[in-house]
Parts: sequence; C-alpha cells; structure tokens
Amino acid sequence: MKSCHVLGAVAAAATALILGWVPQGALAAETTMLTFNRWTPATHHFHARIMKPWADRVEEATQGRVKIQFTAASLGSPARQFDLARTGVVDIASSNQSYTAERFPLAGFAELPFLSSNAEALSVANWRATIALQKQVDEYQGTKLLTVFSNGPAMIFTRDKAVKTIADLDNLRVRASEGIPARIAQLLGAVPVSAPITEAYQMLSKGIIESIILPPDSIHSFKMDQYLKHMTTTPDGLFSSTFFVVMNEAKWNSLSEQDREAIMSVSGENFAREAGKVWDDQDKMALAAFKKGGMDAQVANEALAAEISKRLVVLEEEWLALAKAKGVDGAQLLKSVRDDIRSYRDSAGSTEGKQ
Repeated sequence: MKSCHVLGAVAAAATALILGWVPQGALAAETTMLTFNRWTPATHHFHARIMKPWADRVEEATQGRVKIQFTAASLGSPARQFDLARTGVVDIASSNQSYTAERFPLAGFAELPFLSSNAEALSVANWRATIALQKQVDEYQGTKLLTVFSNGPAMIFTRDKAVKTIADLDNLRVRASEGIPARIAQLLGAVPVSAPITEAYQMLSKGIIESIILPPDSIHSFKMDQYLKHMTTTPDGLFSSTFFVVMNEAKWNSLSEQDREAIMSVSGENFAREAGKVWDDQDKMALAAFKKGGMDAQVANEALAAEISKRLVVLEEEWLALAKAKGVDGAQLLKSVRDDIRSYRDSAGSTEGKQ
C-alpha cells in the first residue's frame, strides 16, 4: 500500500509538470520580496511618480526575481525612516535627510543656497558627489545607499503679507526642518519651527506658523496654498532638500550578485535623474496652479536679493569648516558639484533655465 501511495504521488507530480501546473508557493520561493516603508500618501507623487515606478523598474531589471512591496501605512515617523531600514524593521526606506540633519551633516552640501534652479541637474550632481564623499566618510553605515536626489529650489511663502524687504522676515514663524533650512530661517531673521512636512498643513491652519520656505510643489501637493497667498523668489532658490533611498545592509548582502547589479542598474544616478525630472515637472504644475489661483508672486528686488545672499554666505563657510574637520576637501567637492550642474545644464538633455 505504501508503495502505491508513492507511485501515485510521482504520477501526480509528472502529470502536473506536463500540464504546466505549479504548486502554490513554488514561485514565491524563487522571488525575493522586499518591504519598502511608505510614509507619504499613495497618491502623492513621491510615491506614485518616483518610488513606485522605480520599484517596477527593479522588478523588470531582475526579471521578476526581486519584487518590492510597499507598506499600507508608515511604520514610523519621517525622521525614523533611516533607522527602520538600518535595523531591519523594513528592507527599504526613504526620507528627507534634513529631518535627521545631525546624522547626515556632510550631506548638507546639496542643500546650500543658490546651487541650482533645476532638480534634475542638482540630483545628478548630488549623487556623484555623495558617492565620492562616501569613500571618505560614510554617513549611511548599516545600509546600502541606493540613491540620493534633490527637489526643486525653495522659495519664501507667506500667509498674510508678501516679503519685499528683509525686515518683512523679522520674527516671522517659519516652518523649517533641522539643519540648513532652520539655519536659513534664523539668518534671515525669522523664527524656525521644526516639523515634518506632513504636519505643516495643520500648523498653518492653526496659526502656529506664518510662513514656509519650500519648493512650489511641496506647497501645492500638501495643499498649503489654501493658506499661503504670497510667494517671493530668488535666483536658484534658497535651498533644495536632499532625499535618500537605503536598503538594510544584511538584506542587500543576501541578494545574489546578479540581482544586486540589476538593482543598481536602475538606481544610483539613473534613479536620481528620474526623480529630479519628476520634481521639476511637479514644480511647473504647482507654479501654474498658483498663477491660476491668483497667488501674489514677487521676485526679490536687487536690495532684498543682495541682503539674503550676504546673510547666507556663512552657510557655505560653516560647511567647509565641517568638511575640513572630517578630513574632506570641501572646496574641491563643491567645485565638482557646481561643475556637474553647469555641464548638465549646458548638455542637450538638461532643461535648466527653461522652467
């Protein structure tokens, strides 16, 4: 009887193979599923136009051997994203580096004022400089850095009155992330109020803050233009935020070399470029919406622009001093960033200056 059962099982298996039937779970054994913590709404372009398309490209590049599954809701605050990946709570995470500026002090080079008005160009330059910097000081230990990228130029948005002189910024309560954004607010005479972007709308509605210094898209996509009715711009913006995408190091090392190479083929500079393009496009749509909605748009006059530049020059000096203390040639790194932005802008593929 026992041999009959064995023969029956063998026959059934043979029949299944002939008919092309695969037992449930067999395919899953050949697929590595990576969990990506999603902290923005599924409809927000950070997920819908940047992270989700990248996840699709990973699946395609690995021929389905690696798939990425996003959480239904965030398992931690925006400031906790790096640690979620580092400690293995999730496999992949992404966030704004300024939310934990103390962890990424040297990464602040890409947030310095007046670098570029084009997110695509800055994102590519950011990635190249970050890779060079990582060989000297690794601020991403415990993870595999998959990419970094930048959003568009930050502008001054206010609720009650336009900023036309530097005095208009005195004691203005400005939502600003830690690090360079908060320092910018301080240097301009404002009072920085730290909070994640996800909390800014409520803070505006309750009058806790009166102003935000962010790119146009951030204002529009989080619906803060319902309260912010004035915009003041400066050439190349006051700063651009830097975002990281990291994977738990042990999880990364568990993947085959073939799959690691495939993932990086659609990550790194390629991912940075695609993300930058999305930010540029989102800014264009936001500016069009502001115009349609009647937002008061001001261009900083010569006196205001000069005063802003004068007050903010110290930020680069401070970053250079920090880089020197860590044994990094900061001047050379910033030169390479500016050279890359300039060459990217001048190349046929760049759209800088056409916004």
